[in-house]
Amino acid sequence: MANAENSSSAVATKHRSDLPFGSEFSPSQIELSAVLGLAMAFGGDWKAFEGAVKRKYFAQYKTNEYNRGKLANNTKLGMIAYGIIDRDARLTTLGQKLHALNQSEKLYAELARHILLNLHGMTLVQCVQDIQAAGEPVDLVKLREWLEERGIHFPRGGKHPAIMRLWLEKAGVFTSGWNVSATRLKELVGASTDEIEALARLSAEQRAFLKTVLNMTATGPVQSNEIEKLARATYGVRFNEKMLPKQVLYPLEKAGFLTLIRGTKKIGRGAKPFLVSATKKLEKEILTPLLKQLDKQI
Repeated sequence: MANAENSSSAVATKHRSDLPFGSEFSPSQIELSAVLGLAMAFGGDWKAFEGAVKRKYFAQYKTNEYNRGKLANNTKLGMIAYGIIDRDARLTTLGQKLHALNQSEKLYAELARHILLNLHGMTLVQCVQDIQAAGEPVDLVKLREWLEERGIHFPRGGKHPAIMRLWLEKAGVFTSGWNVSATRLKELVGASTDEIEALARLSAEQRAFLKTVLNMTATGPVQSNEIEKLARATYGVRFNEKMLPKQVLYPLEKAGFLTLIRGTKKIGRGAKPFLVSATKKLEKEILTPLLKQLDKQI
């Protein structure tokens, strides 16, 4: 029984991917606005959607009908993996937003922003920059190794990063090959590479505390001890209460993420808690998914 369980676990790991599957969902094979239109027309009937994709893009392929259907199915699976349609080929909220943008440049910019913030696209960009900084050429084998070190997996032989690069290139994030446009990157995600590196250097405790501040609905400052308790309960992170200011609060204030005000009431025999509020250095809709990506990394 143990051997069977280990075998099942190995198979699951082999096929697991933290980057979206994109085979046959590539700008070199399909036109984004066109497949969005097909999903709008046939959404709810995934077989009809696949049939329409097959007729439009794969009918001319010199292979049998089964393989042409398989290619169309891969397109559908890629769109699901990228969060554009559901299992019945209906447009998701993201898909509807993209469809409304139609042929405009904003269409590719919106998809690129989604990839960067929600599909480990920023991790991919950072990894590419790290490889280049080390003076090594970027290829899929090296990317798989370097991403694996960061806790991001994609299958051996998979083209997942290459297809992501093609979509990001349509939005100007990659200019040629694996060269990154820092200017375009900041335009899309609202943060410079230096600011993202600053996030990457945060400790697990600092990230948990910051995410808790962002998730709170309170409009005014909140006591640091209350945030610490909620962060511990939510993310399972242990804090050294006596060292909270030195290890968490002061570094986050120095980085420009928090504003601290010395409290007026002592907690039992302890020190006065700080009153904490978030700054507007980075928007919540940008900061939260970036922190989530960093949590995944080792």
